[in-house]
Amino acid sequence: MTSSTWGASFESAGLSAMQVYDDVLVPRLFAPWARLLLDELEIEEGEAVLDVACGPGSVTRLAAAAAGPRGRVTGCDLSPAMLAVARTKRAAAASAPIDYHEAPADRLPVADAGYDVAVCQQGLQFFADRAGALAEMRRALRPNGRIGIAVWSTIEETPALAALEAAIREVLGDQLADKYRGGPWGMPRGEDIVELLEAAGFTAIRVTHRTLPLTFDADASQLISTLAASGIATDLEEVSPTARKRLAETFERNVSELVIDGTIQSEAASHLAFAVR
Repeated sequence: MTSSTWGASFESAGLSAMQVYDDVLVPRLFAPWARLLLDELEIEEGEAVLDVACGPGSVTRLAAAAAGPRGRVTGCDLSPAMLAVARTKRAAAASAPIDYHEAPADRLPVADAGYDVAVCQQGLQFFADRAGALAEMRRALRPNGRIGIAVWSTIEETPALAALEAAIREVLGDQLADKYRGGPWGMPRGEDIVELLEAAGFTAIRVTHRTLPLTFDADASQLISTLAASGIATDLEEVSPTARKRLAETFERNVSELVIDGTIQSEAASHLAFAVR
């Protein structure tokens, strides 16, 4: 499975799956990286921000708080379920107004040169047309506008999820495990991000490799529940209860060395890329 196929699975995912994503993954995995990405972009009060592949609005709401009431924020995503979750959440007091739009990244429903900042957290690897998406983000930016992108590096640099992939491989086979690792971790090289940004016409490109701590409950059910919001969710519907039980047991064994004081204590690694229009 390619990363873009995962993107299609998000588009068709139901609300319950995206609620798991929001409840489990957002506070542990996406919110800390959102803060780091926006801190690097140094959004100023009154700026207009475009959040592409906004999901449940993790970056969008933080950007609105940074831009303040004189600012303006737009979030775009192709998943109706993700946007439904986003629209239920309120931004902090004195935030910029937020408009959400259901749209693919390579056909953004926004005006030319309308934004000071474009941001895309963990979306680029899922786009079927990555070049087209970056061209759209560049079109939406004003001259000297800034772009910030985050893309996970290798799954091995996120040991808790590598342990889950190993359990899938052992219990359910290589094909399903390859589908799993080929999604969020399907674009692990920082050099590939640089090449795409250069081809899209961006300048002053810089890429950093960062790690942040990542903690989950030691109970295997929490991390395994996130598979419902993954690109292999449909495949898992065909898995027997016996195999599901074996998957949980195998994952618990694989991840046992990461369990400290009753929690899985791991980390996640990502490339952060920044450039100027």
